[in-house]
Amino acid sequence: MLPPAETSGVEVGRRALLLSIGALALTMLVPVMGLALGVFSIIVCFRAWQALSRKHHPVVMPVVGFLISSVSIIMAAMVTWFQLYFSDELSAYTECMKGAGTSTSQQACVRALEQAMERKLPFVPKGGFKLPFAP
Repeated sequence: MLPPAETSGVEVGRRALLLSIGALALTMLVPVMGLALGVFSIIVCFRAWQALSRKHHPVVMPVVGFLISSVSIIMAAMVTWFQLYFSDELSAYTECMKGAGTSTSQQACVRALEQAMERKLPFVPKGGFKLPFAP
């Protein structure tokens, strides 16, 4: 049996950085999976940081990966919270859009979603919540 291969410091940092970029990309597609990969990426970046600092190699890539992973975790947590908090309203909007055959009825579904979200957000004045684009 062969001993484990020794990886260079640059390769360890590159893997940590690529994993954190993957976490950010996955956050845009599936926020919950991006959240999980972001946490895993933070762990990998931290371990790469330790390994590189012990060998006195530059730690720029793991630090940048750590920052990117932190951003992806924050974004994924915010989107996941939004989806969970407004799950009933988003489900009603989806059902409304299934039966909307015209653009007028689609606009009515968007207005109903905006009104439902207004009721759930007490700090927004009545009629003051407008979505920038239809979901």
